[in-house]
Amino acid sequence: MSEDLKLAQRQLEELGQEINSGASEKFYAFNKSFQGLCQKVVRLESLIEVSQIVNSTLQLKELLPLIMESTTKLMKAEASSLMLIDEGHFVFEVAIGEKKDEIKKIRLPITEGVAGWVVQNKQPISIKDVTLDPRFCKKIDKDIGFVTKSLLCIPLLIKDKIIGVVEALNKIGEDGFSQDDLELLQAMANQGAIAIENARLYEDLKDLFFNSIKALVTTIEAKDPYTRGHSERVMKYSQTIVSELNLSDDEKEAIRLAGLLHDIGKIGIDEAIIRKPGRLTDEEFAEIKKHPTIGAEIIKPIKQLQSVVPGVWQHHERYDGGGYPYGLKGEGISFLGRVLAVADTFDAMTSDRPYRKGLSHQTAVEEIKEQCHRQFDPDIAEAFLKAYEKGLLDIRV
Repeated sequence: MSEDLKLAQRQLEELGQEINSGASEKFYAFNKSFQGLCQKVVRLESLIEVSQIVNSTLQLKELLPLIMESTTKLMKAEASSLMLIDEGHFVFEVAIGEKKDEIKKIRLPITEGVAGWVVQNKQPISIKDVTLDPRFCKKIDKDIGFVTKSLLCIPLLIKDKIIGVVEALNKIGEDGFSQDDLELLQAMANQGAIAIENARLYEDLKDLFFNSIKALVTTIEAKDPYTRGHSERVMKYSQTIVSELNLSDDEKEAIRLAGLLHDIGKIGIDEAIIRKPGRLTDEEFAEIKKHPTIGAEIIKPIKQLQSVVPGVWQHHERYDGGGYPYGLKGEGISFLGRVLAVADTFDAMTSDRPYRKGLSHQTAVEEIKEQCHRQFDPDIAEAFLKAYEKGLLDIRV
């Protein structure tokens, strides 16, 4: 409730105390009407808050808990849950309340319980006493040690297709939920359904974008049987390294894309050099050294890949300044570049080449230890070594 509304309500209550009982009948009627208006304003503010949450992110794992926490508070419910349909079962995507951890482990057939009835009929339902309703499934309460008394259950609909339900359980301080509660929860469920649909569309677009890049990289690598799968392995090694670090989802996504794209500049290198079975001449190696710059120029115009450019450009720079193409040093090299340097080198050392057999993982790991502070950022190398010790680097593509 806004501060102005709270102040008006408090002043009205104080005024009521000054009015004598004989002249207060009209006042009390007005006060009741005013209290109802206050409740409607509070509900409207809550819907606006949920709408703002929906527009704040496309990450479902962040979005849905925020929506359900607001819903639980507004409903004055003891607990709430959001269940999505997955292969004929309800999956508890979000649960709020004392038993939230236990309930999230449950899968319930979509034909069972009140939620099953809501799915079959595509209608919301309010039950003031579940013990009197044969549709209520007692098994969940028994399994998790919870006592459901009253509940609201609302379908989540997207273009007339039901994707799940939202439930509010046990109205605090009252016998059950009101019609106003039902209508408000339905409005919030509609917002939640929109959020889920938008997030799913966004994920589909991301997958299409990523798979298109992957197909392009695979086509480039097909020119050389000895480097086939290299970029995907570097991507996975990079992801494994940063799993030991505290990164945001956006930073992890940049690592994923940079790992896959780091060698895309080789498309601009003479195929005869790429496929040469023996060691390169100085002139040929000078050509190979152009691929980071070529790769950065290729992806630079793509808006969605701007954050990836430094990694593609700098993955052959060395921590001591002895790398290429520009001899950058220390933290003058981007974080992406420093991560990819470790991942790319590890895969290069452990992969077979026409002129040598790949090293064992253990030998390559010892080499990375040896090159800490020289070729590699020591913090990144340490994260790599932690991942190796956990057995996370046994990757095959």
